[in-house]
Amino acid sequence: MEMPKAWQTFPIAMHHWGEDTPSSCEENLISALESKHFSRVCRISFVKFSSLPWGRFTAVMEKPCPELTDISFSSSEDNEMPVLSQSFLGGSAASHLRTLYLNGVSPLAMQRLLLSANNLVYLALDRIPDSRHHSPEDMANCLSGLTRLESLNLNFCPPRYLYLSQVSRPLLLSLAPSVLPALTELDFKGRIYYLEGLVARIDAPLLLELHITFFHHDAFDVPQLHRFISHAKKLGTHTRATVSYYDAAPRLRLSSQPRTVDSPVLTFWISYNIWSYPYLPLSSLGQVFTSFLPLISTLEELDIIGTGPTWIHLGERMRWPELLGLLTSLKTLRLGKDMAPQIIHALSELTEERERAMLPALQSLFIEAFLSSEVIQDVVKQFFTARQLSDRYVAVRNWLR
Repeated sequence: MEMPKAWQTFPIAMHHWGEDTPSSCEENLISALESKHFSRVCRISFVKFSSLPWGRFTAVMEKPCPELTDISFSSSEDNEMPVLSQSFLGGSAASHLRTLYLNGVSPLAMQRLLLSANNLVYLALDRIPDSRHHSPEDMANCLSGLTRLESLNLNFCPPRYLYLSQVSRPLLLSLAPSVLPALTELDFKGRIYYLEGLVARIDAPLLLELHITFFHHDAFDVPQLHRFISHAKKLGTHTRATVSYYDAAPRLRLSSQPRTVDSPVLTFWISYNIWSYPYLPLSSLGQVFTSFLPLISTLEELDIIGTGPTWIHLGERMRWPELLGLLTSLKTLRLGKDMAPQIIHALSELTEERERAMLPALQSLFIEAFLSSEVIQDVVKQFFTARQLSDRYVAVRNWLR
């Protein structure tokens, strides 16, 4: 049956999922792209392809495709994407792209496309191979022309070794950073040296959300990140923080209170794996606290929730007073039921002199399941009594989340 004429003008979206799909299906996809309907393709999504014939694919994709606005590629390890030519999508026709998602694909393969896709709104490079093979300078150059980019996600694969080698990173910056005027969200996971090299070369004055995941044992030396955040007009205004745990990995989230649609959010994740030994999450969290002391010291509310790792030794747990001691403006502290015993116990073990200097502005302490746990009540009583002796009363309440 012949296709109705009305349908012959509809946009075409092409999707392909799964490594177990027969190679004939991938051949059919290429054949479809080679057809006369290629100009109507608006979206291409190839997920975990294993046998895509790249030669035919890149050849057919050198024709202009003015309707194509979304590209999504997720490569398998045995079918690596080659470096795309300058004529991919007809060269300048790449300006029609709005969304680009690449998973397991080297940025070098798409560098020419990024340089010409200057109308991108969303760019995500996920599961990028080791950052040692890619230059933050090259990435900054690719981003410099993306004046409409609103969301950027860069996620590098974690290194497969115990300790992270330090990388020489001289920053010889003679030119002003490139401005990304529309960027409101940046999500980065990778080595600190790469992040430093990148944010030294870009500015995002309208940035509202910055999410950073760094690897345990990495050196958290971030002067360029400080500069980058200071140039974002709203990103440095935070009154509330949340420390939470997910699979024993701590996360620090800074936000404003009350939370609105355009509220700034700054998040730090600490990533670890089986090679992260000894695993010292509070030590890593302490690096973040001390590195961003101007933002931390003005916080008025803090929630600590989740279930921390049970194998952390006593000395590591006793770092809680060091971290909380930096919060000189904190008025309200909320503790989840799993975190409350170790934190309150650590505070109650302080010497009288250290206790007097701890949390001087604290007014309210909320503890989840406080009324149902005699153990938590006994530990809190010690802390509460010590506060009374120093004439700094704290209201202790049950926290209903």
